[in-house]
Amino acid sequence: MTPPMTPLARFSALVEQRLGLHFEKGQWRELEPLLTERSARSGVEGYLALLDTPGAQAEWKTLAERLTVNETYFLRHPAQLEALVSQVLPSFSRQTPHLRVLCAGCSTGEEPYSVALMSRERGLVDPARLRVLGIDVNPRVLLHARRACYSPWSLRSVPEPSRERWFQRSKEGFTLKEHLREQVTFEERNLLQDAPSFWAPGSFHAILCRNVIIYFPPEVSRKIIARMARALVPGGYLFLGPSETMRGLSDEFELLRSGDAFYYRLKTPGAAAVPAPIGMPVTPSQVTLPSLSAPPPPPVPVDGLEEVLMALEAERYEEAWTRLNALPEGSRPQGELLRAVLHLNAGRFAEAERAGRQLLSVGSTEASAHFLLGVCLEQSGDDAGARSRYAAAARVDPTFALGHLRQGTLARRAGDVAEARVALRMAVSLLPHEKPLMLTLFGGGFGRHGLMQLGLRELQACMEVR
Repeated sequence: MTPPMTPLARFSALVEQRLGLHFEKGQWRELEPLLTERSARSGVEGYLALLDTPGAQAEWKTLAERLTVNETYFLRHPAQLEALVSQVLPSFSRQTPHLRVLCAGCSTGEEPYSVALMSRERGLVDPARLRVLGIDVNPRVLLHARRACYSPWSLRSVPEPSRERWFQRSKEGFTLKEHLREQVTFEERNLLQDAPSFWAPGSFHAILCRNVIIYFPPEVSRKIIARMARALVPGGYLFLGPSETMRGLSDEFELLRSGDAFYYRLKTPGAAAVPAPIGMPVTPSQVTLPSLSAPPPPPVPVDGLEEVLMALEAERYEEAWTRLNALPEGSRPQGELLRAVLHLNAGRFAEAERAGRQLLSVGSTEASAHFLLGVCLEQSGDDAGARSRYAAAARVDPTFALGHLRQGTLARRAGDVAEARVALRMAVSLLPHEKPLMLTLFGGGFGRHGLMQLGLRELQACMEVR
């Protein structure tokens, strides 16, 4: 007989059902203080019964305010915004009199206002034709968005000339100027609700749903992505967050890349694909925020290794092998690293290990090679050897978050709590800045958010040991 669910388990299930926010069993403790507070008057059983009734709408709004994550700022992930306003929207401007962009999970409004601001700076689309809609489940953040008054911290990525052009200084900070605010509207809306009229076919040319689906379980994310696919015009575009992927969620989109921005285009049956500009990943030292007054960068030519990398990222391993084998000898050592990673993904650990040792012998991609050898040793059951390799990867490149993460995980497993704490703290602090290429090669299918959660859980386990 299945034991009855605890009140906390029932509360977690209701939150997932109504808000789509998924909490693992180990995270239920985060919900316990909220449940205790909100049920103080009626008792836990009475409160849970209330939540499961149609009259609980006001309470669900309160819970949405308390549980949703709202940290954001202007010009976040600027490479994606650049692709949107300089390539995606202009591509539709000759086909339709109105351009419609949806920002899902818009929080306090910085993202939709950034779209309007950047499109005006670029000047490639008539502002009178562009309309941006922001939606969020949290009514409190939407009030903030409509006020359009922001702190200097929210504008930390906006160049000073643009601050002066688009904002007015006030006692509270910076208020967006009226003519820019008029381009953007906001609605309270739950992504879990079907709302056929809202998600009607052809409603939007582009949808930004960045750093949203990482909070939903896969089955919920699949439904959300399907609604968005239905709501896009033929060939419309979808932008997810840098740590999010379409893997296992939908096959209705094709992955594109422009500069350092990844995004998706809805497949059009029977239509010839129009290639997007594609370039190799850049390192953090090369990344600069775009000057809003500068023209968009020219497209980067397609590179053979980039095609291999994109196939690998999309888990099209056979295609990746075919493209890799067709490359000239000059593609080494990067090509050999991709070859080793493909061996690793196929479970050919002996071949992957040989490739890793070869890379070390020629002094190339040392941190990656050490990490690769660590994975091979870990798969063979040699945790001590693997831990040594991960530590070597972190010594060669102290900013390599994944090296610190695996070193710390194995150190905790071996009972070396002091080393584990140091390594895991480093991993958690570095993961937000880990290179996208490293996440693709060595993330094991986890996005940035998933790896952060793993690191935090491992660190919490270390802190519980005295």
